[in-house]
Amino acid sequence: MNEDSRFQSLRFEPLSSQNVEKVHLMCENSVKFVSHALDIFKQATINRNFFMPEFSIVALNGEDEPVAFFMVQFKKPYVFKKRDVAVLKFFVIRKDWQYKGLGTYIFTELLSRIKSSKYRCFRMKFDVMVSAPDYWYPGLDPRHTRAFFFLKKLGFRKGSERVNLSVDLNTISDEKPPNQKGKFTIERAHKEDIEHLTLLEFMDRKYRWSYWPEEIKLSFVNSPLSTFIARDTKSHNAIIGWATHSVGYPGCFGPTGVSKKVRGKGLGGLLLRWCLWDLKNQGLEKCIIRWVGENTTYFYLKSVGARIGQIYWTMSKRI
Repeated sequence: MNEDSRFQSLRFEPLSSQNVEKVHLMCENSVKFVSHALDIFKQATINRNFFMPEFSIVALNGEDEPVAFFMVQFKKPYVFKKRDVAVLKFFVIRKDWQYKGLGTYIFTELLSRIKSSKYRCFRMKFDVMVSAPDYWYPGLDPRHTRAFFFLKKLGFRKGSERVNLSVDLNTISDEKPPNQKGKFTIERAHKEDIEHLTLLEFMDRKYRWSYWPEEIKLSFVNSPLSTFIARDTKSHNAIIGWATHSVGYPGCFGPTGVSKKVRGKGLGGLLLRWCLWDLKNQGLEKCIIRWVGENTTYFYLKSVGARIGQIYWTMSKRI
């Protein structure tokens, strides 16, 4: 990193298996409203195929304690898959090092690395936190007021709002939901379903263009698999719908979808209830339905009593 006399007492290195526990503890102690266990933190960083250590920076003081952690991840845009989007997935500074210019210093270094990398493209988009298909939150929680003004100073602009819903799993029945509805059966996906399921050929083309196939694939890493599927028994047991949970962290729900040909038969709600039942039986008390559109919110309210839990702001800029 470029020399700066203000930070001569600090050492900078990538996130690694050697420092990840200390970095996780620093993040837990420095960030309000957010808490994830160490294994979930590892899944979101060093244990994912998306992780590139050269785009992560940990600042350590003279006692070898992390005082800052930034990480950039790359994703493909929604439609034009040939272009990469940079995402500032983590940006945490310990309280006693805030307002000293350290965040800007680290961000400037990461920006320089992006610009000189093979991922750089014309008018490259730079997002905050939304590193789909592998993400925790669909934007910045505006309760993080310091983070919002830090990003504004760096040139990021506020965009649209996104909503997460919350479901109290104590309201979900202990009994298994029915696994049969007319000619349709519901079951947990099997390993051999991954190829056909992730093609999403039973859905509109926009679903195949989205990040959802990749999110579904990530559910196959979980044990047990965290995707439930609906099959048409009158059509060679073809998959005609699915619902996924715990991609990103345990207790989150989505994506989900049902073929347009069989909508209105209650399959979407039944798949949702199977996921909620599964989460409750894992000992969780709350489910977070991520990144929900305004029109879809009513479906979840009507189906399982979901309520708006948190609002997020998109933040982005061009490089």
